[in-house]
Amino acid sequence: MWLTKKETAEKAESVKTGVVTTGGGEISVCTELERRAPTVTVPYGMAVSVPQGTEAVMTGGVCLGVVNDAGTLLPGEVRLFSAGGAQIVLKLDGTVVINGQVFEKKEE
Repeated sequence: MWLTKKETAEKAESVKTGVVTTGGGEISVCTELERRAPTVTVPYGMAVSVPQGTEAVMTGGVCLGVVNDAGTLLPGEVRLFSAGGAQIVLKLDGTVVINGQVFEKKEE
């Protein structure tokens, strides 16, 4: 029991948030130390170029992702967005919203 608690506490301490100090394809993130060119993990089929000033989640030399604001999303909804304002929202009811234009789910 105590070993599990100790291991969990050590893992939690190794995850830190920091600010992206150099954005783009090869980022730098400043937590208690600055990490240059950490590996940035994203799901398969996606690529990101993280903007400077974004809050990032780090563990060791790996950027696990960035802190985001879900805003008005309901549980189960997904929003893809760019710094330029383009966005795609996959809604809970099956509709897709692309830059404000709504596409209703087609019934099969």
